[in-house]
Amino acid sequence: MCGIAGLAGGDAIRHEKTIAAMGALQHYRGPDGTMHAAAGDGRALLAMNTLLIVDPQAMPGPYLDRATGLLLAFNGEIYNWRQQAAAWGIEVHERESDAHFLLRAWAKIGPSCLDGLDGMFALALYDPRIAKLFLARDRLGEKPLYWRLDGGRLAFASEVTTLTRYGPAPLVLRPEVTAIETPTGVDTPFQGIQLLAPATLLTFDTTTSSIDQMTWWHLEDRAPFTGTYSEALAKFSTVLAEQIPLRVPGCDFALLLSGGLDSAVLAYLMRPPVCVTVRYRGQLR
Repeated sequence: MCGIAGLAGGDAIRHEKTIAAMGALQHYRGPDGTMHAAAGDGRALLAMNTLLIVDPQAMPGPYLDRATGLLLAFNGEIYNWRQQAAAWGIEVHERESDAHFLLRAWAKIGPSCLDGLDGMFALALYDPRIAKLFLARDRLGEKPLYWRLDGGRLAFASEVTTLTRYGPAPLVLRPEVTAIETPTGVDTPFQGIQLLAPATLLTFDTTTSSIDQMTWWHLEDRAPFTGTYSEALAKFSTVLAEQIPLRVPGCDFALLLSGGLDSAVLAYLMRPPVCVTVRYRGQLR
């Protein structure tokens, strides 16, 4: 699962204990360790709760590119990172993972590298060369990321309750929030705390405390499929056969079967070494 948290601003380094505490609040998101690191210029502190999926022996985050000073906290998984590393000429060493690839891709290409990523992710990256913090979410917002601006500093975290510990955030239960089970949009019940929208890149300038947001992918730009049913079925089969193997862990794993068609297809395409299913007493399945 992983988790990220942090702070950016001119005096961020003075709040190291606060960021360490914010990371500790999310410790259960990262059973492989919770750590934090400061940028070289002291204008950003990033914390990360690490769950190692791609390689259980990989190094935990946050991740630093020593050549540029870029600092990355990452939650998620990039499925096509090996293919993109080869295409972009990015070297990834043994015991390194998709997070290391992403850090070097950003150092080489910049935010435009997001366009080539196939995965689910929420990331925070600080670039000391321009004193800017970048926050980004995947196309459909599978991984959460919340943020707040306070006193010229921007704080962020994977969980909204983590940000309530950074400073006061009064609970404001507006009618639209209580009318439905899951609030929509970027608003939260906590005053001053927002959810970063899916496929959004937020840029925070620590020298001016200015914020810029842009949508880096648009669903409406995708052309609808116009073929026949048979052609659609063939295309769907091809996409499944190509994409599912990319999501197979690089280590031993087990697949939980539900007994339905979906898990049967996954088992066929993933070839798991172990399959597990559950039966409840008094039920047929």
